[in-house]
Amino acid sequence: MDDEKQLLGRLRRGDKSALEIVIKLHHTFLVAMAMPLVGPESADDVAQETWLKAFAAIGKFEGRCKLRTWLARIAINEAHAIRRKRGREVSLDSWGVDSGSPIASRFNGRGAWDAPPSQWHHETPEALLTEAELHECIRKHLHKLPSDQQSVVVMRELGGLDCPEIAKALGLAEGNIRVLLHRGRQRMHAMLNHFEEVGTC
Repeated sequence: MDDEKQLLGRLRRGDKSALEIVIKLHHTFLVAMAMPLVGPESADDVAQETWLKAFAAIGKFEGRCKLRTWLARIAINEAHAIRRKRGREVSLDSWGVDSGSPIASRFNGRGAWDAPPSQWHHETPEALLTEAELHECIRKHLHKLPSDQQSVVVMRELGGLDCPEIAKALGLAEGNIRVLLHRGRQRMHAMLNHFEEVGTC
């Protein structure tokens, strides 16, 4: 953390070498965060916009959370902004609460899997094709999650941020983050179960 404070100080002073270090540390992470939300064609654009906004606002960043967490929040906002511009936002508020979900028992009270899906292996071209179809299906269903669940799932599962970090980034209580994560995982797991059973999205 001390190293990060020193790095932030250098960034605020306009140190170009500090800028290069931060980009090397976090650019791939930002692209990975954006890719399932906007696709590979726009993920780099999201990362570039994130850097522009972050460096413009670095003087206001107080360091209450990790730099990576702050950057993740900016990237998520940028990805959602791009999707809104494209008219791809899908509202699923009508789905309601998941308390009656038939797969609720597959998760514990903290939203972690009690029984994760089995590992996928591709030893044949057909299996590889199936995996590609699964990745597209995951992306499609991730886009259908309500934006708050989508943000939490992406930040946790792809960004590797923990619940307290996500709570700080989104300005929500940690308990709310765990509920959103649990519900988002339930919906994604239902999709995986369907895919495993019938082989289609």
